[in-house]
Amino acid sequence: MRWNELQWSRWAGALLAAVFCFHLWRAATTSITTDEAFTFNEFVAPPLLQVLTTYDANHHVLHSLLCKAVISLLGKGELRFRLPALLGTLLYLWSVWRLTRQRLGDTPLMAATAVLLAVHAGLIDYFSLARGYSLGMGFVIYAMTETGVERYRRASLALGLAVASNPVYVVPAAAWLFSVLVTKRLWRRVDELAAPGLVAALVVLAIPVSRAVSERFYYGVASPWISWRSLMDVPGWPDLSTVLVVAVPLAVVWGAWMERGALTITLGLSLAGIALLHGFAHFPWPYGRTGIYLIPLVFLLAAEAARRLRWGALPLSLLALVSVSSVQPQVYAAWGFDADNQAVAAALDGLHPKGPVAVQFPMEQGLRFYRPASYVVLRPGVTAEVYVLRTDEAALPRPEGVRVVRRFERSGVEIAIPGSLK
Repeated sequence: MRWNELQWSRWAGALLAAVFCFHLWRAATTSITTDEAFTFNEFVAPPLLQVLTTYDANHHVLHSLLCKAVISLLGKGELRFRLPALLGTLLYLWSVWRLTRQRLGDTPLMAATAVLLAVHAGLIDYFSLARGYSLGMGFVIYAMTETGVERYRRASLALGLAVASNPVYVVPAAAWLFSVLVTKRLWRRVDELAAPGLVAALVVLAIPVSRAVSERFYYGVASPWISWRSLMDVPGWPDLSTVLVVAVPLAVVWGAWMERGALTITLGLSLAGIALLHGFAHFPWPYGRTGIYLIPLVFLLAAEAARRLRWGALPLSLLALVSVSSVQPQVYAAWGFDADNQAVAAALDGLHPKGPVAVQFPMEQGLRFYRPASYVVLRPGVTAEVYVLRTDEAALPRPEGVRVVRRFERSGVEIAIPGSLK
């Protein structure tokens, strides 16, 4: 049987199903991170009225509301808290499979592109975290597949729900909507494409975002170069990351020239929108997760270039393999210090501290998820009966006169007590 006669989409579907099973396991077994815990402590656990009338960059409103509903029905726990994000991941993986098949056919390149978009190092950690990123990504890619079969109301609704899941998706949502209007010449149906999504986003976001101030949009960087580098970073592969920073834009330019359609317009408008938000509204440049919607756009266009090459699927397949090799299953790359939060909280309970525990910022959020107790932020001059110390590159100087009573290998976190105590 010749290679082009193989049912590549079935193989890709099987691999994507395996990826989803990995995320289920990871969500059930990995400690809650600082950002997830902050979401829970500030936007899930409080009363509904407070959730609906406050805003912060960490508050992905639709996701927070879904988490609140799940916790109310099923109770607190890692997997239960992460269920809305996992539903977003399921929608994303299914939509990626559909979209790559629509654009690339039943080919090796389709399989390579689908798998890469499922396991890319810049994406994979956010598919099992209790944050709004996977939910928003799922809705955006689903909208792209629905416009491919001319279901415009569904696509519009999905784009609105993406923005409601996380407002960073307003950039690709608006860009994709405009690209569809232009490429399909649907100006007379603009209400059909815009109204459902606009209503969905406003229903969820109108009140919380009306309370927002510019200081609440704080996550990002000052340099577009650092921003782009963060999207191409493969943990543990610094030289490859440097190559990707240069090679991927070249492939994208070639692919954009070959495609000259909705993807090209969407990526161009997204980049322009990011630049305008930075220049006129003083928003920071996206960093990592706040710009992850660019990754599918970039590699779908790179695939357009690769389809002109006989072995075009090979570099995408190799990048997928390297991305998989960079994953630490029970450590989220940006939150390595949180990898043992559950065990640290259990160890603190065993010590029975009578007063607040001194913890290096921002670990108190994750510990509070497991152990609702009093914590003080560790800083020079703070004394306590028990200390939770980081040992990574962000570690503060160890308080004088303390001795370590427990070390956790995955995170490097240490529990210490004053040397005078036994």
